[in-house]
Amino acid sequence: MRTHLRLGRLLGVPIGINGGVLLVSVLLAISLAQVSLPSIAPRHPTSAYWFGAVLGVVGFLVSLVGHELGHSYIAQRNGVRVAEITLWLFGGVAKLEGDADEPGAEFRIAAAGPAMSMVIAVLAGLSAWEIDQLDGSRVLLGLLVWLSAINVILAVSNLLPAFPLDGGRMLRAFLWRRSGRKRRATRTAAMIGQVLAVVILIAAVVLFFPMGDRWSGAWILALGLFLFVAARSQWRDAADRPEVLEHPVGELRRELPAPLSPRASVAELEAVLRTNPRAVFVPVLDERGAVGALVTRDAVARIPPANRASVPIRSLAEPLVALPRVHPAESVQDVVGRLGRGRSWWALVVDGAGVEGVLCSEDVDDVLDVAFA
Repeated sequence: MRTHLRLGRLLGVPIGINGGVLLVSVLLAISLAQVSLPSIAPRHPTSAYWFGAVLGVVGFLVSLVGHELGHSYIAQRNGVRVAEITLWLFGGVAKLEGDADEPGAEFRIAAAGPAMSMVIAVLAGLSAWEIDQLDGSRVLLGLLVWLSAINVILAVSNLLPAFPLDGGRMLRAFLWRRSGRKRRATRTAAMIGQVLAVVILIAAVVLFFPMGDRWSGAWILALGLFLFVAARSQWRDAADRPEVLEHPVGELRRELPAPLSPRASVAELEAVLRTNPRAVFVPVLDERGAVGALVTRDAVARIPPANRASVPIRSLAEPLVALPRVHPAESVQDVVGRLGRGRSWWALVVDGAGVEGVLCSEDVDDVLDVAFA
């Protein structure tokens, strides 16, 4: 069931808004109209403050969308599809369909949001400076200063190394790069996120009681609780799952494309690989019509594009017999014990009826990463 209202699309990404944002917008407008703008620009009509407050709320929501569009743009540039951007109680979230497949992309996607917030902060600050130079409206000047400051706060707060905030995702990317294990990096970053959430909760209690700032204390308390729950959930999801080692490797096999004739050209091979993006090689028939060789993706790159239509794949074929065999019912643990971990290999998945597919070491490593975070 949909929990938010769809507003439209921007740069091809659907934009939605949760009902909780309406409450925050009302509270923010009251705060701007009755506290912030009168203190920045005193002795103006109440209507000017309220008009500025409405503009401030709109600017704040646009800033949240801009922050998430930063994530979305870089995600799409790195092959990660964006399902939707949703504005909700604590800001915005870009819902990605899957994670980045390497730590560099993860870091860039996470850093793009704070970077966009800083760009908006600079633009708002420059506009405020221009208004001041022209001796323009003090209310508008105060509003632009506030908008610049709120975007700086949005950028800096998201850079806290507390997963799943942007800074926590950047930390996970760094740990992932160092260890080569994404789930272990997730678990470490989520643990740090829980610790920082507790620190935030303690700060909220201090603000609420000894200092008497109940508005800020309540808001920071809610933020700390949200961060703790989210980090705790991510930490549990990344826990060790050794039971997956007992799964049969047949579940991990990749289907093989239909075999090609040895007289087929490299251009034909390239077309087959294009329609089978997960295939690591294509079987090749021998002169008797039996599968006896293979040709890999890397082989295509060795032939200049202008020659691919004339070069037959038999000149690039490698013997299929060199590959090890595994039975689809063998467990992941047994296959790892036999073929090893930490090096690249392929194995044919073979039962009594013939070849069922190919098992890739990278897919097995993904299972091991789940088993031992």
